[in-house]
Amino acid sequence: MQKTTNELMNELTSVTDVEKFLEENQDELLDISLSEYLRQLLQKYGLDKSEIFQRAGMKDNNYGYEIFRSDKKKASREKLIRICIGFPLTIEETQQVLKLGKVSPLYPRDTRDALILYGLKKGYDLNKLNDLLFEKGEDLFE
Repeated sequence: MQKTTNELMNELTSVTDVEKFLEENQDELLDISLSEYLRQLLQKYGLDKSEIFQRAGMKDNNYGYEIFRSDKKKASREKLIRICIGFPLTIEETQQVLKLGKVSPLYPRDTRDALILYGLKKGYDLNKLNDLLFEKGEDLFE
């Protein structure tokens, strides 16, 4: 992906032929499912789902497995973030997971999101991230 979201939006609002826009920007569009992307990440990091769920503190693995299988119509943002921490993923990979999950990406102007972004950058595990959130008076991952 080379273009910013704003660049794509400007192009989209000025086109007269949406087919041409889609064709010219094929490499810029999200054309992978969340479950497919998560499977790619599993291979990239050499992890298995149960490891991720354990590190993410997810007691209900069924919910996690549903996300990986695309059985979950819309996964919660909190669960997706937990899965990202369970890998652990980079900020860019985390934002991609959230976008593919059709939830809002982490927003650095939001205090809690900023702390999560900081923790991702530093490679914090769930416990260390919860400690930081607690210290700053923000909601913990339950």
